[in-house]
Amino acid sequence: MPMALIETIDSHRGGLLRALDKVEALVGAPTTGDELVAAIETVRHKLLAHEVTAGRFVVGPLRHLHLLDDRELDALGDERDQLSQEAVRLVNGRPDARAVAAFVLAVRDHVERKALAVAPVARSALAEGRLSPVPRWYVEEVYAEQGDPEARPPEEWLG
Repeated sequence: MPMALIETIDSHRGGLLRALDKVEALVGAPTTGDELVAAIETVRHKLLAHEVTAGRFVVGPLRHLHLLDDRELDALGDERDQLSQEAVRLVNGRPDARAVAAFVLAVRDHVERKALAVAPVARSALAEGRLSPVPRWYVEEVYAEQGDPEARPPEEWLG
């Protein structure tokens, strides 16, 4: 059960990376602008849902335990905000292929650096019992509440 938290957060990250793959595919394909805009919005929502959920169950508690570098996390938080603002700019204008490609690359880089900063510490803290295990259904419920348009609220808790 303890690693279910990390596995669930990792699955959210995987969903975000798949959404980025879709944006990349749409940039090179002849599609309507609406499809690309919707895909970029999906990335923005998934990024924020992932960040808030991971922050609540992993990053926040690890920060409280002083196991993470606050400056690095603050810089990553600022970067996340800039990426979200860039996504809004892209969907409100006519997104050109280069700007979208740069956005996708920046999000991928951000997600990778955040995972490198947090995942090893989180796994270690869980293994040592320093980070509370959280049921998968609860993490999924919180993630869905953050506005991921594709998230399905879990029904596991219903029995």
